Amino acid sequence: MPKIVDEQMREATRRHIIHQAASEFARLGFDQANINTIAEQAGIGKGTIYLYFENKRELFLAMLRLIAQEHIAAIRTALAQDGTIEQRLEWLFGAFARLAQQERDSFNVYMSALYGVNRSFQAEATRLLRDYVTTIALLLEQSQARGEIECSDVEATALMILSLTESYILSAIVLGQSEQKILSQANLISKLVLKGLLPSS
Repeated sequence: MPKIVDEQMREATRRHIIHQAASEFARLGFDQANINTIAEQAGIGKGTIYLYFENKRELFLAMLRLIAQEHIAAIRTALAQDGTIEQRLEWLFGAFARLAQQERDSFNVYMSALYGVNRSFQAEATRLLRDYVTTIALLLEQSQARGEIECSDVEATALMILSLTESYILSAIVLGQSEQKILSQANLISKLVLKGLLPSS
């Protein structure tokens, strides 16, 4: 088998293990999750998992890093389209809503590492939080340069937008709202956020 194919298969298996691990870690937290159960759910032998990850802690860290890569890629893709600040805030909201629903396990693990049972991994999760803020800050800087908004503290405003977006979506999920229902509110939320950023006339 060519080496490149072998490496692709290894990476695919590694990602498969990580996605199975996200389900277990989201359900039980790091301390209670069982690495043998994760291997079983991934359809591999219990010893095989150690060919990919030295221990449970390394698996959890690898999972957080993959979550970070995938989430930031989704957010950047949503914001890469050209549009008004209102449209781009709406796309940002939509990207977070889809991540929270379609990637629920990984989103919950990330949140638990920041605020919940997996806080021993807070430093790693905080890197993702900073990446989110930086990405939103770039959006604000671009919109300010175009004269669409006025923003005296870009970083604080980016953090506010992130916090409002995440907390709104998480609360909506807890209240049992569907992804479609949450996405239908994107325009309203973006309008409300934008009100505080419009240039004074």
